[in-house]
Amino acid sequence: MGKIYSVIESDDDNGSINYLIKIDFSHPVFKGHFPAKAVLPGVMMCDIIRHLISEKLGIQVQLSFAKNIKFSKMIIPSKNNTYNVMVSIKENEKKYNIKAIVSQSEDIYFKINAQYQIK
Repeated sequence: MGKIYSVIESDDDNGSINYLIKIDFSHPVFKGHFPAKAVLPGVMMCDIIRHLISEKLGIQVQLSFAKNIKFSKMIIPSKNNTYNVMVSIKENEKKYNIKAIVSQSEDIYFKINAQYQIK
């Protein structure tokens, strides 16, 4: 089973990284998560952020503390499968304070303010 997303482009801007990702709506998770009306599970949104952080830092990280997680809108299979992901990373004694937003145009789908640590 492949990754549920791919990075189309990224731009590192003074501690904030902006990604354009493409969601693979043919991924098997969509067949099992509400088959009559498929949605991207919230845990997968969290995992996409974890993967992006791990790839950026070159280390495996795991979520250690979530200050705030907000699911504003469901990501459902559609013709427009690209999403913007803004990630802000601040290191503090081998812990990483992360703020991330997943959006598409003006619509915000997901926000997280959390702390990650080395896995």
